[in-house]
Amino acid sequence: MKRYSLTSQSFTGEVVFVFNDLNLLESFDTSGAQLSEKQQIFILRELPRELSEMQKVLGNSNSAKLTEVSADITFEVFWKRYRAPLNSKKKLAENCWKRLSQARRNLAYNFIPIYESRMEPGVSKLYAETYLNSGPWINQI
Repeated sequence: MKRYSLTSQSFTGEVVFVFNDLNLLESFDTSGAQLSEKQQIFILRELPRELSEMQKVLGNSNSAKLTEVSADITFEVFWKRYRAPLNSKKKLAENCWKRLSQARRNLAYNFIPIYESRMEPGVSKLYAETYLNSGPWINQI
């Protein structure tokens, strides 16, 4: 899998695109960016199906920048993306993270948007340490 971060001077944060080994779009995540309605519509209209189509998206913007994100996801990157509930214990979650292989860390990180989309209304998000220990992401991606 290849992960890319799209940033621009016209919005804060980043839009993340994930492409599989065939360079086909597997997922994208706009939750890390503050986009206007017009920008959201643009992303959806111009959504690349293949990695090679990203140049078309970049060509329509003066300040857009695409950066490949390392496959080695750090705990801090996970912690920031997971947006853990207030009672999550960061140090305990970090110890759980350290016990995971790099492949499992990548799975846990990549499953976050899927997990969030499957949450039932009114059900609280798992503490980060519970999420990592219970492994809802195993055999799911």
